[in-house]
Amino acid sequence: MAAAAMPLQKGYAPPSYKAADDSLPRHFPTPQKRSVGGVLDTRQLCKALLNLCAPPMVFLCAAGLMSFKYHFILENVTWVLALMTLAPYYIAYRCEQHALKYRLDRSWPRLSKFLFLIASVSGVVFGAFNYWYYSWPSYSLEGLRTYTDIDASEVSGARLLDAGRVIFAQGSHIVTDLAMSYTSWDTYCVAPITTDRGTKTPDVGLSRYDMWAVGVGCCSPGQTNFHCGDFGNPDAREGLRLVDNSQLPYFQLAVQQAEAAYNLEVGHPMFFTWVEDSDKGLGEFFRIAFKNFVVANVFHMGFNLVCVITFVVLFAGSGKDTGLAALDEH
Repeated sequence: MAAAAMPLQKGYAPPSYKAADDSLPRHFPTPQKRSVGGVLDTRQLCKALLNLCAPPMVFLCAAGLMSFKYHFILENVTWVLALMTLAPYYIAYRCEQHALKYRLDRSWPRLSKFLFLIASVSGVVFGAFNYWYYSWPSYSLEGLRTYTDIDASEVSGARLLDAGRVIFAQGSHIVTDLAMSYTSWDTYCVAPITTDRGTKTPDVGLSRYDMWAVGVGCCSPGQTNFHCGDFGNPDAREGLRLVDNSQLPYFQLAVQQAEAAYNLEVGHPMFFTWVEDSDKGLGEFFRIAFKNFVVANVFHMGFNLVCVITFVVLFAGSGKDTGLAALDEH
């Protein structure tokens, strides 16, 4: 005969059974989802897209700030803004420290930190070089005066100290027979600009030459040849002033050599790039600067893409999980 069920006493409470994992610390991280079979999950896919898009944007901002007119107008402010492009790198660094503290996966923050640092530093360095070599001459010449119908045989260089562009008088040309060069790693070439009236001849004696056409690496050392600018164009009679102060001392030394070699009289030498169209020549500086900017951005996007793809192939699909490793250690 089956035993009768014992009635429950009043106030009786059945015993509670805690889950086995209630004894684990509540702050312990939940193991993260990782890719299965080399395929990224949704969270990793978002991280990959972030690393694909954000670093090129940082490079674009840094290089753009440093390359163009904002740098020319507000130089100090531009440098401050350029340094602020390191902010994404700092955010990635803080994310890595957070992952280290809670024993989470640090691979993506490390990749982001590397890509943001490369984007910011390379963007600023490239932009600075692009600005000084191409954009700055263009903006500097735009701020100077334009002189027209200048007779190089009559006008002294002291009268053209604020000249950016000079249109010389009809009949002006380069005297290649009086060309000279100075070599210091590069060859700095000079040749006087004058008219037929100002050309030195045995009958005339000393002639004054203050206007000089210049170029780098466009003549043969020790020979009286000059192939700089539009030297072979009979319609060329305009000059763009040299504004690169780093080259100025070498051209001055070349003029001093020409002065001694040809017994010339030189007062205040002014240096120009000999061109047919000074407006077109001025625009060429900006065109090269913008072309360099575009090419640099394309190159950086390619580099960034290769880095992200390499990371995904080698690490993101490996199946390792730092959260699970930490659980095993606990």
